[in-house]
Amino acid sequence: MNNKVKVLSIGFIAIVIAVGGWFALKPAAPKTENVAVRELETTIPTQWELAEKLTGRDILAEEGVKREPVTTIQSTGGTTALQALLANNIDVSSSSAWPPFLNIVARGGKIKALIGTAVSRQDNECGQSPLLVLEDSSVHTIKDLVGKRIAVNVLGAEADYVIRLYLKKNGLSISQVELVVVPEEKEEQMLRTRQVDAIAFSTTGGIFFDLTAANGGVRKIPGTSNFETKGETMLSGIGFRSDFIEKHPDTVRRFVHAYVSSRRIIWDAFQKDPERVRKAFAEICVKKGSNPRLAKFFRTTLWTPEHQLIADKDIQWWLDRFIEDGLLKPGQIKPSDIYSNEFYPVFKK
Repeated sequence: MNNKVKVLSIGFIAIVIAVGGWFALKPAAPKTENVAVRELETTIPTQWELAEKLTGRDILAEEGVKREPVTTIQSTGGTTALQALLANNIDVSSSSAWPPFLNIVARGGKIKALIGTAVSRQDNECGQSPLLVLEDSSVHTIKDLVGKRIAVNVLGAEADYVIRLYLKKNGLSISQVELVVVPEEKEEQMLRTRQVDAIAFSTTGGIFFDLTAANGGVRKIPGTSNFETKGETMLSGIGFRSDFIEKHPDTVRRFVHAYVSSRRIIWDAFQKDPERVRKAFAEICVKKGSNPRLAKFFRTTLWTPEHQLIADKDIQWWLDRFIEDGLLKPGQIKPSDIYSNEFYPVFKK
């Protein structure tokens, strides 16, 4: 090999080594996990469907998250959704009030709320859902509920425990009434056919409560709303299993970011033109085979910078009640065992 060839060979080898070293030192591009997030399907429009209808954008896909709807699980509320989560039938729960979170975690269940979903305030529809009875009902006060049948969406969740609280405040106990589990969409029918004496829904308001009230022939029982019982608080949260969070933190972060983004899209659109949002809601209802009349009562979940994050006080209020009733021991669990704001992106107005 002559000197010229040697020089060219050495130069080529040096370039290869240098380029190889540069690629070795260059940080690898972040990869999106190829993990589908299993989530309960609903008969009414999901937040994902509504945001896409309003914008033409698939918010989850933009975040690189694949959603896998699960339709084989019958869920009527937060308790059953969290049980499905704990059983690994789904990866993320629907919105659930804090009592079932407390019950599961206190018994060693490894779940965590990562998104707060509703705030009860006096000037907000959430928490303003008192018991409804028929106009000609003999029930006029809380004390008249003795011996009556009350429909709730699920046992072991918000309605169950709020009813216990206002009964207790009036010198009564849960053993003096009968709670009957009825899906929210069927509670009005149960009341009007007199199969139950009162309906509670989830005690946090909502489209089925508003629809029933608008249909007339019913009245509210004073002192039985969530807000009257608890005051201002974050009512509920969406949870993941702890093992899923540990294995797929990037997917969880992207999912939470997509959820918050879509919620803000719907909130902003509703503030600008509520009828446009309701029209989109109705169109999705028709497509899913649910009642498009529900759209008339659609409202957005309260979204403001000061009402985004779950706080210790939201959980502690329930911990104190559980301790008072002997359901938990002091110090058995703490608020941080229930929730985390680690994955929540705070958007400023």
